[in-house]
Amino acid sequence: MSRKEMSRKDFIKGMGVSLAGVAVAGGLGGVLTGCAAPSASVEGAPVWPLKYKKVDPAVAEANAFKGYKEKGGWGVGVAEGFFGTLAEEVGYPFNQYPVEAFTNAASGYGAGTLCGCLGVAATCIGTVTDVDTSKKLVAELFNWYETADFPQYQPENLNLTHTVADSVLCEQSVGNFMEAHGVAYGDPERKSRCAGTTADVVRKMIELLNETV
Repeated sequence: MSRKEMSRKDFIKGMGVSLAGVAVAGGLGGVLTGCAAPSASVEGAPVWPLKYKKVDPAVAEANAFKGYKEKGGWGVGVAEGFFGTLAEEVGYPFNQYPVEAFTNAASGYGAGTLCGCLGVAATCIGTVTDVDTSKKLVAELFNWYETADFPQYQPENLNLTHTVADSVLCEQSVGNFMEAHGVAYGDPERKSRCAGTTADVVRKMIELLNETV
């Protein structure tokens, strides 16, 4: 079987190896992102939706890429790009979210299903918008994902091949890139591609929120 040919069984097997590394990374990342206790001036629990502050998409995407690389995977990368950035910009209550809690979104929740970027992005959007606005923005983000050229964000200058997912599924999104670029699931180029895609999703999410909220 050539490197470009991968069955669903092989794909899931590859993800299993990757997820083992993610679990280790999550375990080592015990220090939560800026999780200082709320100041004494904070009274009561935060009210939903949380008050959103517009942030720089460039800062958020850089945090997302770094989160993917250092903490292990799509979900924690998106969480770092959103909650981590707002923790730096706003503090409480965003600094109370343990980004490592989203590690299990990696590799399409371990089954090659919904891209972990999208699942966690939907949660992020839902924390700062009402139900109707959340549904609108999530639908827009998902539609954009299916036709976007990934990855645009490539800080490592690897000249990775741009591919279109044509789906919201991790298996197809990643598989299309692997075939086009001629790499296997465990190769560093695939990991950098998915880190860049994570950054792209966070940038788009932040742009949507900045325009709407």
